[in-house]
Amino acid sequence: MSTIRLENVTKIFPPNVVAVDNVSFRVEKGEFFVLLGPSGCGKTTTLRIIAGLEKPTRGRVYIDEQDVTDLPPRKRDIAMVFQTWALYPHMKVYDNIAFPLKLRKLPQHEIDRRVREVAKLLKIEDLLDRYPKQLSGGQQQRVALARALVRNPRAWLMDEPLSNLDALLRVQMRAELKRLQKELKITTIYVTHDQVEAMSMADRIAVMNKGKILQIGTPYEVYHRPSTIFVGGFIGSPPMNFLRAVFIRRGEDFVLKGTDFEVKIPRELGNEICKYVSEGSEVIIGIRPEHIYIATREEENAIPATVYVTEPLGTETIINIKLGDTIVKMKVPREVYFEAGTKIWIRFDVDRIHLFDPKTEELIV
Repeated sequence: MSTIRLENVTKIFPPNVVAVDNVSFRVEKGEFFVLLGPSGCGKTTTLRIIAGLEKPTRGRVYIDEQDVTDLPPRKRDIAMVFQTWALYPHMKVYDNIAFPLKLRKLPQHEIDRRVREVAKLLKIEDLLDRYPKQLSGGQQQRVALARALVRNPRAWLMDEPLSNLDALLRVQMRAELKRLQKELKITTIYVTHDQVEAMSMADRIAVMNKGKILQIGTPYEVYHRPSTIFVGGFIGSPPMNFLRAVFIRRGEDFVLKGTDFEVKIPRELGNEICKYVSEGSEVIIGIRPEHIYIATREEENAIPATVYVTEPLGTETIINIKLGDTIVKMKVPREVYFEAGTKIWIRFDVDRIHLFDPKTEELIV
């Protein structure tokens, strides 16, 4: 197990493309750390810098507090698993796994012991005499993982290794990979654009966009306390809803008033908001779909809405509703169905509302 630390790492590609912008973080020993973000956000470039496949324009990379910024990949003793499995088609599974050990000129008995040990761990011991073309996608992925594991690396670097698998197999492999990482306690940095993958596997998540890290935290923290509108909108399925409103004080009460709705908020929350914004200021409300409920007209904070479309998902239902011209998604944890155009009443869980600054897009409270 090793620690990995990046200190003010920047990567600029000619002529002036900033792929990674002043990124700093530390991965602890045995931690499963996920770099999450959309395509082109810089997460793969960051991983390649850690691996030594790219050299940073500025900043330093440390493994176990040793500066490895100028070391070639082979001297960093880390293993990388790519999106494409990159198995040698002319070699059998045994030889694919054994290849990095043969490069190190280990004795044959040691190579054989390690290959069979890791094959048993990944449940592919009965595939050692096959060629890659005779394997399924999931089996090929296991072989690629075995090849990375067999030399006992200081750390695992994984670049979207499950993205080429079908949906069912991807779910199975997520669980297997998480079990394996916890069992072996290998420090792991995992790159993905799939927020479900990140939430289900990570000890901590670093959310990236446009080369910058916007937030680092546990899955619980980035989900329940997003630092920016981007993080709130990227994490969650369906994503967080965003609505513009004005913060108003009415006597002892506080209200968030939008174009087509009005929400009275608790006095404690209102007093907290007053520390950051003045009365009459515009804010952006963030509310997750599962924190919007079907209501009756008589309930406090009931908001009239029109059903746009219903998406039944078996154990839950996604209801798209219209508040004026804005589409809002709500998640109901049961089977319900409304025809398009149906008038309903909804209410927000005011204890689960997030408020963001419309200019900086950063969290207020």
